[in-house]
Parts: sequence; structure tokens; C-alpha cells
Amino acid sequence: MKQKHGVCTFCGTGCGHFLAVESDTVTRVFPSQNHPVSKGRLCVRGWNIHELLTTKERITVPMVREDGVLRECTYDEAISKVVDVLSSLKSRPSEMGFLASPRATNEETYLFSKLGRAVFNTNNISLDSESGHRNSLNVLHEGAGFPGMNCPVEDIRKAEFVLVLGIDITKQNPIIGSEIHLAAQNGTQVVTVDSRRTQIAKLSNDFLQIHPGSNTLFLGALGKAVIDQKLAAADFIASAVEGYDDFAATVAGLTEDQIVSGTGISYDDIKKIARKLAAANTAMAFFSSGISGLDEETIRCLFNVFAITGNIGKEGSGLNPVAGLNNLQGGYDMGAAPDLLSGFQSLEDVKVRSAYAAEWGSEPPAIPGRSIPELLEDESTPLKALVVSDHDEGIIRYADRLKEIDFIAYIGAFRNPFTEYADVVIPVASYIETDGTFTNTERRIQLSEKKVEAPDGVLPGWNVYTMIARKAGADWNYSSAEDVMNEIVKVTPRYAGVSYDRLRSRGIAGIQWPCDGNNPEGTPFFSLEKAGGKLKCLALSGDFEVKTADPDYPLLLMVGKAQHFWHQNNLMKKTYIPLREYNATLLDYPEGFVEINSADAYELGVRNHWTVRVVSLSGSMDVAVKISDDVKPGTAYSPYFVQDMIKKFLLGHTNILRQGEDATIPVRIEKV
Repeated sequence: MKQKHGVCTFCGTGCGHFLAVESDTVTRVFPSQNHPVSKGRLCVRGWNIHELLTTKERITVPMVREDGVLRECTYDEAISKVVDVLSSLKSRPSEMGFLASPRATNEETYLFSKLGRAVFNTNNISLDSESGHRNSLNVLHEGAGFPGMNCPVEDIRKAEFVLVLGIDITKQNPIIGSEIHLAAQNGTQVVTVDSRRTQIAKLSNDFLQIHPGSNTLFLGALGKAVIDQKLAAADFIASAVEGYDDFAATVAGLTEDQIVSGTGISYDDIKKIARKLAAANTAMAFFSSGISGLDEETIRCLFNVFAITGNIGKEGSGLNPVAGLNNLQGGYDMGAAPDLLSGFQSLEDVKVRSAYAAEWGSEPPAIPGRSIPELLEDESTPLKALVVSDHDEGIIRYADRLKEIDFIAYIGAFRNPFTEYADVVIPVASYIETDGTFTNTERRIQLSEKKVEAPDGVLPGWNVYTMIARKAGADWNYSSAEDVMNEIVKVTPRYAGVSYDRLRSRGIAGIQWPCDGNNPEGTPFFSLEKAGGKLKCLALSGDFEVKTADPDYPLLLMVGKAQHFWHQNNLMKKTYIPLREYNATLLDYPEGFVEINSADAYELGVRNHWTVRVVSLSGSMDVAVKISDDVKPGTAYSPYFVQDMIKKFLLGHTNILRQGEDATIPVRIEKV
């Protein structure tokens, strides 16, 4: 038995592990004791990743659809079909799209995006991702010029104050949650602000259970409390912050009555938290980037509060959006967006496009495209062809729209419901069967080298994309994933100092970008002093209105995810223990559940597990009741883990759910 070091690819934490390999099969997983993130720990998902890696639900041969049925074929036939269709649309690039995967390696995502831009002339490229993470990166880039998590996970215990905002972090990213808990045990003041009493809320020094949809108002009130109590870092603001006066003027108009009625929290309690934040020499904020993530306005307000208290741009301090998917940060780093090139460089920047043209031999198209969710939601768009990498969540949200598309190509390692809609299916090697890098939520670039052989004849993703490009007439000459990384560093300033040799020499530690001439050893935390320039207090709309209950729909429904039913469970269902826990939940709640407060349950005359009908303006669903005082009276919570529940109810609220954590659905609940 050989133990080979690797990177867990379930969530964005990027834990280190060792995989036991026997007869070219992964049989067990062990935690990496010295890994800087996980430090000898794995969560329930990570402990069982070997079961995912040995699942029989692999795609091992290319397939094309004929007469409604997929039949096996050669790589050449499948690739020829893809190239013929896309080449016919090359003069009409708005009619095709490329949906990248936040689970693919950096090298694969870079080539996937290059394929769309350089070979088929379209910028309709985006990630199958959580929209909230792009919101976070936009704010951090605008406010600090640093589109990524400010602090490494291993520095959490250096923070004197930690704010956890709207994320059930011990369930969604358990290793990061455990670091926050350990920090609290060591004296860090941990404050959780959420609409539900989560596990981290129970472990915090202070828990403020705000009304759903009031995050922006709460943060505006927190900023006002800092200013009203003269707690702002005046010297830091004078030397390092622009736009303070505008932010101060925006929050000055908030009244105590407005704050209390909107958030459900007294202004005195908010002022107490402001004093703790201002008194801390180091402070961090953690928030989600998923369906329960924050919208951009809320993140801008959070950025401003931390900027005026001097808590951005130094060791142990900063804003930390937590990615839910393993290479979500890396996907954006590689330019999988309709308006970005790699390294969060603007597609509209002439100098950037020129640098790409010098490397690619052709300039990327200058006009930004549209994201694939936007194209799918807008039924007036002329989308004719879609190329998809390792994706299945969209089959739930856009099933009817996908049926209307003339041609869909799916490129991935595992079978999932998406293949039912594909006209061409092309297999690729899984991450343990090829070389590649992943960039975790804290910007740590980690090398994952090949550990076992792929099923007979299955090619790595970089090879497949090279074959597609060459079939289309492009002169691509990559012979390894390392060749691809060597090109990435030439066009991506933040990755300029990265190489496979350097990553190998760093071992399990990896390298955190920026890694360049000024930061040859990488950048563990964002240092304003080293970066130069100033922070910007970001403009706010000034709209702090909180959605109130409608007499016909008096409860505000929140939706989210949980530990054993997570990201539609395509991966979780391939692992025994998480699947067991998921099935145990289904035994109790086969149609899903809605969590309501005991007071509301009494009013409705229902008990645990009784069936109720949840009704909104856009639809209804019948689910079981779960009575819990973790939600406040007048609110409800439902995790999205049963597909019928999603298709029958949540799809009707897509526009609401894309707004992030502040998205709540007004509902009424009826006893059935």
C-alpha cells in the first residue's frame, strides 16, 4: 500500500489528505497532520472522499446521441461533432456558451475558457458557481484591489475579534468553523449574526438573531454605531481610506426605531458589538458565498465597516468570503467569467488583451459576453449550443430551458442527470488520474499530482481541450498540465511566480497568490502597506429597507444547505456515510421539511413531522414540519435537498434566490 498526498476536492477549504493506493485503486483516506489548513483534521465529507473516487458511476467512453439514445463512439467522432456545431456558429458567438466547472483544475478551466474565446470567438463563459462569490470578489477588488480572501485559515487564532455573518460555517466548512471555535476558546471574541441559531451561534460569545433580510441594515447600523461612539480609526482613515465622509453621511440617517424594527436587535446591543470591534487590534469577518451568501450591497457595507475600524490590510485582519466549492476561487482566477480574463483582469483592458494576443496568437473578443445562467433565464436569447464541464446543478434549475437548446456537449468524469440532456458526452480523467492545481478559498495554490491510472483510454481534460482546439484548426501544442501552467503564469500577473517545480518544493503548503517578483514566496495575508494605495469606502445605495411580512404571506422563508445534503448531492450520494446520513434524513422527511418556531407551530396547530403546505405568490409545496426554536417566530427555513421540492417550488423563485442571503420568500403555511 502506498500513501499519496492530495487535496480534498469537496469544498473550498482545500484540506490536505493522504490517499491509500492499492492495486491502482484508492482504498482509504487519512488526514495530513502538517497541512497548514486542516492540521490533521477532515470533515465527514473529506473522510469519505475515497468512496467518491472509486464509484462505478464513471463515464469511460465518449458517446453521441442518435435517435434520442446515446451510443458509444470514439473520441475523434465525439470531438468532430462538437467542432462541427460550434464552428457553424463562430460568426454568431452570442448563440453559444461555455459553462465551466468550479471543481476542475486551474489548467482545465484556463483551457476551457481559452477554447471559448480564442477558438470559437465567444465571451459567453461562466462558472457553474455560487453567485455570491463573484459579488465578494467584486467588492474586494474595488475596495482594496485584492479579489480574494484577505487572511489564511491558519491566522484565524491571531484575530481578537471574529464576525460570522449569515453562514452556518461549522456545517458548510467544518474545518474553518473549528478554527473559529478554537479561537473562541483561546479568548477571541466571536460574534455571530444570523437569522437562524446555527451551531457556531451557540459557540459564540455573542449571538444576534436578526430578522431575515436585514443584513445590510444591521451593518449600516454597526457602521453608524462606530461613528456615533467616535470609535472610527481616525489616523488610519486619514492616511489610508477614501470615501469615509460619504459612508458616514449614508448611515447617519438611520434612526433607532428603523434599526430596531428592521433588525429585531436593540441599538444598544449593536453599539456593544461596535465597541468590541473597535477595541480589537485584529478582526476578521467570515461570510458565505453561496445561495445563503450576501448580496453585493451588503458586502460593500461590511467592507466599509471594517475599513473605518482599521481592520483591512494587516496581519490577522480582513474580510473572508468562504467558497463552498473546491476550485471556485481558482475558476475566477482562470477567467471563467464573461467579462474577465485570468487574474481578475478586465476583458475591456486593451493592454491585457494585447498581452493575451501575444501569447495566444489572436486577441480575445473585446465585448463582454453573458453568464450562462443569464442566458438560460432569458428565454429571448438565441442560445443554440452549450458546452458544459462537470456540471449538474443546472439540470435542476433550468431543465425545461435545456430541452430547447439545439446542441449540448457534456465533458466530465462522472455520470449525473445532466448527461440525459447531452447530445455529446466526452469523458475525462478524474483529479487523481491527472496532474493539476487547485486554488482554495484562501488563495492557496496546491499541486495535485497523478496517483492512479485513468480507466482504459480515458484522457485528461487538458488533452481533450487540446484535441478540440486542434480539430478546429488552432495550433495548440500542450503535452502536459505543466505546459498549461507555464502559459498561465505568462498572462496572469498574480500567478507570475508559480511553477510546478516551486509547488513541489513547497510540498503540502502550496503558494498563496499574489506570487510574483514583489512576493516571491507568495502572500499569506493582504497587506495594505505592501500593496500601496488606499482602501475605498464603497458607495452604497442608501436603501436599508427590510422586507416585511404580507398579511396573506405572513412568514419569511429562508433557504439553504446543510452538512449531508449539499450542492444537490450529486457527489454526496456517491459516498457511503454521507449518503447514509442523507437517507436517514429522508426517512424522517421524504419530501423535505420546513423549520418553524414552536410559537408558529402552536398557532397553526401542527406537530413535528406533520405535513403542511407552504404557499407563496409563485407556487406551493407539501413538506413535513420540523419544529425548532433555532428560527424566530414569523420566519421559516427549508434546506434544498429534495429535487421535487426544488422543481415544484424553488424554481419559481429563481430571481429571488439569486439575490443572496437577503433573499427571503414571503409564504403562508397551512396544515394539510
